[in-house]
Amino acid sequence: MIDICTVVFDAELDVLKLQARSIELYCQRIGLKNIFVMVNDLSTVDPAWYGSFADRVRVVPRAYFGCAWSDNGWVSQQVLKLLGSAISNNAWCMIVDAKTLFVRPVDLDQMIVDGRAATGSLSIYPVFDASRNITNKLFDIDLPAQLGPGGVPFFVEPSLTREMIREVEHRTGQDFTDYFQQQGRLTEFVLYSGYVWYRDCTFDKRYHSQSHIYPANLCHSETGIFDSKFNTMSQPQTLTVSIHRNAWTQLTEQQQQKYHTLLAQRGIL
Repeated sequence: MIDICTVVFDAELDVLKLQARSIELYCQRIGLKNIFVMVNDLSTVDPAWYGSFADRVRVVPRAYFGCAWSDNGWVSQQVLKLLGSAISNNAWCMIVDAKTLFVRPVDLDQMIVDGRAATGSLSIYPVFDASRNITNKLFDIDLPAQLGPGGVPFFVEPSLTREMIREVEHRTGQDFTDYFQQQGRLTEFVLYSGYVWYRDCTFDKRYHSQSHIYPANLCHSETGIFDSKFNTMSQPQTLTVSIHRNAWTQLTEQQQQKYHTLLAQRGIL
């Protein structure tokens, strides 16, 4: 069985409602047990948005953790993804952003193959070199790659995430949340990938080398290649799509309508 962990704040509540609809439509066959909705401000989330999954929703305000939070929402939301997945008592937790929308049905055996998450791995982009350097120093490793598929959905083992948090606190002498937020350039998925490498000296023990998970995400710097990205979003094998809110405002009305049409065709709008 799989849990889902998502993080939201006020500006993304409308897209979270779409995500909730997409989960109800397309995640019926993954053995979904819990949906952890981590709230990164004072927003209110209604479990009823999740339809038949409403009784599996666990809304967790960040105040639950009783710690100080960075004013940088990009930093705090990464911590919340890890803390949320650490709450899970399931074998696997799938981390997504609020804007991550499922656009086709998915089965458990497409995600977990022979007990391993089918995510593959990929080279670490230069923009994440600082995160890699922090992780290397923290765990005394030379991280060669990061776990796939690149961004979200990202699969973690909750028990290993809890272990990682304890190890970071042991090595730094700090609360995990404080340490992470103070780094500034540390990213959640490079850190987790680094801990897996530190523990196992390989990804293959826990993660399948072949990725069966195909996301299509448009960030704020990619609006110039919208047509190419949208073509990928429209492919039948694509599992999730997303458009960052800062990218959305740069799109033309026609481009926005194309995305809305795709979501309507998939029953989400």
